[in-house]
Amino acid sequence: MITSLILTSCGGGSIESDAKKIANLACKTIALGEKVASGDASAAEELEKVEAEGKSLSEELEKKYSTKEEKEKFEKAVMEEIGKCK
Repeated sequence: MITSLILTSCGGGSIESDAKKIANLACKTIALGEKVASGDASAAEELEKVEAEGKSLSEELEKKYSTKEEKEKFEKAVMEEIGKCK
């Protein structure tokens, strides 16, 4: 899931703003996954929603960064933003 999010983005913005959007979803996925693993049943439902949102976003916008250079820049920006997860 996270890998597909890293390789995609949402339209119109810069690499940095798109990276923040994708990283935000990745951070939510990580946090909710931890809650689910600890037995929080209500988090499982929310996790499904976030994953569906990420999948939809990925499918819709995977063509935005089509060159190898763009993909590398985008992935680097996403990883930097994921490093800021709270």
